[in-house]
Formats: sequence, structure tokens, C-alpha cells
Amino acid sequence: MRISYLPVLATLRELYSQPRNMQRFRSYLAALTGGTDDVILPIVVANPMAKEHAIGKLDELFALGAEDIGANATAEAAERLVGQVSLDVEVKASLVLADDVGGGWTNRYTTEASVRFPGRGALKRPFAMALVWTSETPEVAQLHQDVMAAIYRVVHQQRRGLPSSLRSMLRQEGLAAVFAGARADVPQDELARARAVLSRIGDDPGYPTAFAFMYGDTAAVELGYKPLGVVPRGGFAVALADTLEDGADPVHALIEA
Repeated sequence: MRISYLPVLATLRELYSQPRNMQRFRSYLAALTGGTDDVILPIVVANPMAKEHAIGKLDELFALGAEDIGANATAEAAERLVGQVSLDVEVKASLVLADDVGGGWTNRYTTEASVRFPGRGALKRPFAMALVWTSETPEVAQLHQDVMAAIYRVVHQQRRGLPSSLRSMLRQEGLAAVFAGARADVPQDELARARAVLSRIGDDPGYPTAFAFMYGDTAAVELGYKPLGVVPRGGFAVALADTLEDGADPVHALIEA
């Protein structure tokens, strides 16, 4: 297995410097595919017609040294995983700007879910995308953690398959969060309520219910799903807390039979 870092922020910055017209969109498609019939650059979730605020956010990221942060996180993940996990694949990690401010191109929840819980095409395109949002102020520690989690997530999918049930989503996300060094920050009473909901809905409900559990009531209502009484990102909090309590080793989870 190989793990490398693929910088894309400069490509997005150059794209957004162009007038917002069809030529910019054609330039986006050319960068995305490189003139092939496949995706060669992991910018599919980027807004090709983003407005000036996206340039400002990219400049923030450059000033912070985001690409160096991403490369350092990738090197750390590679040191921990390469040689331990037997896979014939190259995982390419990138920090990708996603636009949840300037218009209807991007929905925060569905965009993130499509990256964390993708379709089968992801197995042949092992891009580890760590999303940076135009609505948020980037921080060094969070960028590093997000890249680490994105890499682990993709390696886990290559090794264990794509998550197809709520139980497998929780397993993947808990291990990825622990690998990246995340710490539990949801009050115990909220965790208890979310765990009670999980006990009620079971390990393999339909996708709308699984989504509502993972992302919480606010996201569920926005998408027209039935709310379950779960705080925002409550399912992710349960996944992390359970994995920490179990003492599971994320690397060992990839190499065990």
C-alpha cells in the first residue's frame, strides 16, 4: 500500500480567479478529469461556480500552510499504516474546499455523507478527501485530524468494504476518529439518549433513519427525514465514545482476520 498527498487548493484558486461563466465550468471539468473518462483530481465536491468568498477562504488556507499540514498528516498516517496493512492500492489524500455558503450547489450534510459513506465507485478511486468548509475558520489541529481520519476511512473501506449498515458506519467512523486522535466532547446524558435511540432503531435501519441518527435532528429535518431525538452529529459521538470505551486499536482492526 502507498499513501501520498495530492495538493488541489492551488488548482481551485486558479479556477476561482476566472470569470464565473461556462468557460470556468469547462476548466473545472478539464481539471477534474484531465481529459479522460474518469476522475483524476478529487475536486468533485468543490463548487465550480463559487463566488469571491471562496478565494478568500483559500487564501486563509494558504496563509495557514494548509497543504503542508495535509502533507504532514499524510506522512504520519503512512508511517502508522504502510507496512502494517496489506493492500495493493495507492491512497491519495487531499484537503478540498467545499462551499456551504454561496448558493445551492452544496448541501453540507449530503456532501459530507457522500464522502464518508460513498458508493462503489470509491473503491476504484481511493481519494481520501478531507473537506474544508467556506463557512468555517480553518485551524491547524482540525485540518491535521481531518486528513488523518480521511486516510484511515479510505483504507478501512479498501480493507473491510464500504459501510452498508448503520452498524458498519459506526464502526468505520469510530475507528477513523480514534486513529486521528479525536476526543469525546458530547455530554454523557446526550450520549445515553443517543444510545437509547440506537437500541430502538437497530443496527440496520433504512438509510434515512441511519442518516438521521448519524447527523442528528437538525440535518434530518432539513432533508425531510424523521427526527429521532438525537443531537447534531450524535451518531458520530456515539461511534467515537464506544470505540474509546472498547479500547479498540484502529490499526489492529485493519490487520486482524
